[in-house]
Amino acid sequence: MQQKKQIKYTLAAIDDMDEIFSYISHENVSAAERLLENLDCQIGSLADFPNLGTVLSEEKYTLVERGFRFIVVHPYLVFYKIRDDSIIIHRILHGRRDYLRELFDDFHNGK
Repeated sequence: MQQKKQIKYTLAAIDDMDEIFSYISHENVSAAERLLENLDCQIGSLADFPNLGTVLSEEKYTLVERGFRFIVVHPYLVFYKIRDDSIIIHRILHGRRDYLRELFDDFHNGK
């Protein structure tokens, strides 16, 4: 049986979660809490099933950094990489945003 992987968050991913909660809680605190619980649950499932997410296509996006995967937690996309015994959550971005630009601008700028 494969060992559970540890979930780790980048500072950018933590900021994303804070921003999501802050934005939604202005209208509905309980909805914001439910969304964060759903995000936590879905991200937590990656510890047991790290390959659950879809691989970001390197053919479609020629500037894509190798190894990024994502899961959908509607309406957000959770971008992560599998590293040895860890899952690194890089960003949690709304699907309507220019998420590839945000993900790779941050990644190439060392965030």
